[in-house]
Parts: sequence; C-alpha cells; structure tokens
Amino acid sequence: MTEITKSVIDRYMEVPMKANDRFNPSLCELWEMSKEYSVPNNSGLPLFYPKVKSRSAKFTKNYEIDDPEAQKYLKDVQNFIMNNDMIKVDTRIGEGSELTFRSRLFVSAKYPQLAYMFKKNLFEVNGEEIEQVDVITIPEYPERKILVFPKEGLELILGSDYYGETKMAALRLAMYVAREKHGALGLHAGSKAYNLKIDSQMKHIGVLIFGLSGTGKTTLVCATHDLKAPESIEIIQDDINFIDQNLFAWGSEKNFYVKTEGITSQPLLMNAAKNVGSILENVYVNERGEIDFDNSSISTNGRAIVERDKIPFNSKSYRMGKVDVLFFNTRRDDLPPILKIDSVEKAAAIFALGESTITSADDPQRAGQPVRTVGFNPFIINDPAKEVNTFKRALQGKTFKAFIVNTGYIGGWNGLKIKPQDTFMFVEKALRDEIKFEYDPDVGFEVPKEIKGEDIKRFDIQNFYSRDEYKEKMKNLRLERIEFLKTLKGLDKDILEAI
Repeated sequence: MTEITKSVIDRYMEVPMKANDRFNPSLCELWEMSKEYSVPNNSGLPLFYPKVKSRSAKFTKNYEIDDPEAQKYLKDVQNFIMNNDMIKVDTRIGEGSELTFRSRLFVSAKYPQLAYMFKKNLFEVNGEEIEQVDVITIPEYPERKILVFPKEGLELILGSDYYGETKMAALRLAMYVAREKHGALGLHAGSKAYNLKIDSQMKHIGVLIFGLSGTGKTTLVCATHDLKAPESIEIIQDDINFIDQNLFAWGSEKNFYVKTEGITSQPLLMNAAKNVGSILENVYVNERGEIDFDNSSISTNGRAIVERDKIPFNSKSYRMGKVDVLFFNTRRDDLPPILKIDSVEKAAAIFALGESTITSADDPQRAGQPVRTVGFNPFIINDPAKEVNTFKRALQGKTFKAFIVNTGYIGGWNGLKIKPQDTFMFVEKALRDEIKFEYDPDVGFEVPKEIKGEDIKRFDIQNFYSRDEYKEKMKNLRLERIEFLKTLKGLDKDILEAI
C-alpha cells in the first residue's frame, strides 16, 4: 500500500487531526446532526432526499492502488480530508459466524445522514472482527466517480450522496475479501427458514432466495404463507448473505434496507417501515406531510432502513445453519412459474446466468430491459468465473434442492401476470414436495405437471405458445445462455455443458 493511502486511511482514521472531526458519534448524536436535512413529515421519521437517486454503476471502476488515474483521486481525497470536517463511523458486517468484518465509513461532515444510516443499518463492533474494509464518501466532490481498490479493501465514493452506494461499497468489499481469503461467498440473496410439518414430522428448512432488485426477493423472504402453528417461518436476512464451503449461511446486516415500491401490498414490511426507528430515502411526502409510498414522483427507487426486530416472524439468530433449498427468482415471459433444477452443475449455471430485468435501482433509464448478471449480484468484484466455480464447490456433495421461480409474466408482457400469491403457492408446494415435475427437453429443466390440491392449467405454457413456437424460443434461449457463459473466462467446463 502506498504512503498516500496510509495517510488517508490508517493514520487519519485512527488519530483525530482536526478539532471539528467527529469520531464514532452515537446514533442519537448522528440524528441531531442530520435533523436539518430531514424532510418534515407527520410520522416524525427521518427522511432524506439525496441528489443522486440510485447507484452509479457506470461511474464505478476497479483500480490497482498505483494506477496514475487512481493516484490523482487519492491525492484529491487526502487534500479534502485534511481541509474539511469529517465523520468516522465504525461498524461490523456479519453475524453468527467467526468471519466478521470491521467496516469503517469516513464521510464528509456536511452529510451526517449517511453516517447515521450506515451506523443504523449495520452491527456494533465487538473487537472480534477478523477482516477490515474502508469506505470514504465525499458527496460534494465535483465529479461523480466510484473507485474500488479490492486488494486494499478500500472504496472511494465521490459525487454521490445516495446511501445505497455507501452501504454496498462496504458489502462488496467484504464479499471480495470473503472469497479471496476465506473461500466463502457473499451472495445477493435473502434468507429465511421454514418450519413445516411434512409426513407427520416437523422439518426445519433453510432457504436462500436469489434475485436482482425488483424480482420479489424481499417479498418472498417476508411471505408468511398464512402458516398456522406449529408451522412457521423465520425471517433472517433480506439482501446479502454469506455462505461457506459447508453450505452454511449467515446474515450480513443488522437491519433491512428495502425498496419501498409496492410495499403497501406487503403489510409486514409496510408496518415496520412506518414504525419508529425506520429511516426513509427517496420517499414522497405530500403537502399535508403524509408519507405516500405509492407516489414515485420523487424517485422510483424509494428506500427504507427497517429495524429487523420490528418485522414479525424475524429469527432470533442471523445464522441460518445449513442451506436446504435455493430459489432463483427471475422475471421472464417464457417460463412457467417454477422449474426444478436437477444437478449441481445446472444450479451453478443458473447462478452464473443471473437472468432478470433491469430495475430502477440499477438504472432508471433502462428499467424493464432484459439483463444477465452473474450470481444475480451486480457487486461482484473481479473474476466472475471464480465466483461461480466457488459456488459450485459449495454445493458439491451436499443435499439440497433448487428451483427457478418466475415472478414475471407468461406469454409476453401482456400475458398472464404471475401474482405474488401464485409464487407463494408454488414455493410452499415445492417445499412440501407436493409438485409433480417432469423433465421437458425443450426447456432443459423439470416443469410442473401436477400440484396437490391446485388447478394449474392456466399457467400451462401451451396456452400461450404453440409447441413449435415454444421449442424455437427455448432453442434460442439456450444459445443465448451458452454465449453468455462462454464470456466467463475460466468457468468450469461442466457448468457450461449443463445448459
């Protein structure tokens, strides 16, 4: 690490250098500092309108520390730090595992709300962290630029005041360190456990739910399925989970950072989001001071930090234990509501493909367009093939089930909408082994043919496409998938051959 980075991170963040700098203020102190930036509302909740409304993916680049361009920005950051008041916040990423991260945010004092949200969303340090990542956020920088230094565990966020950028800076660095140094993976996946009575026995089923933002990942995590005691769900984590090579999973964040679009149809989340302790971002407030989650005139990327313990059915632990079932959420118009994956290699291939559509959280200008993102995770740093191969090794030799869940439409975007209640039914029936699947050679996966107690004829693909038309669509889809997988240099051959 160069001397300039030491001066910016190691020396400065450990030793107060200016009288007005704030080091590890409490949540109460950070709220007092942030009040003047909060939009007044009748609910009395902290609510902020950042100038930048979503992540800045096209402004993000990975760097070696000695890159001349990077050095220019590092020098600018150093000069800014030496001449402006700053806030430092120490937090911890990860709970329920020996692999935890000290995560340090260093932010311009003119933006205390970012420090407030960061501290609210993550855990308190306890001195047992074994890795460290650092984020420096300077929203008033005259250029928007996100510089990621993977080897140093450092990210600079310049010219953006969107909290989601700062949150994911720390998490993406932690995911990189977990993979490179510990053989673990940070996954863009929610987690929950089901306690179901199957064949007269209670079974505890650990579930990971993958999906890009907007594909119903959090909705499914919080779905109760109207289970009655002794059956139940346990909500663990909504966004980023870590897994090790034993296929054990644990959560990353103390609280949830949820998208508020459609939240009014999710009572568990909506009630929690309106509760004392929540922090809102990009959410509309009308002239009467009323919060309106359904009005997207401020931004289609409304967000809420929601206290996990305010969400009913939350798990007492952030550790799931063994992962038993994988659900890969996607939004397409040519797949049944659920497909069964019958091999480790196919599960790894679907993980690699990360099929869905772009949402407003990723790029508001391209929302709705098809996209493939390795691991359903836009935050993977370097070597996506290594990510997929590591995922495959975690699955090998383990007992698990895996499914593709389509939360989009069937028969085109004007066809049959797969509603959340439909998805909940298919997921629950899959968990109870109450779906009869048959292999479809055109699709390349097992498709549902019969479900105990349900009439699923309206979801039949043949209602929307002729056999020849659908066969051609699936042929073209397979070719597209293969071409995409071929771009992942170093991908294990058996994963490519599984499609």
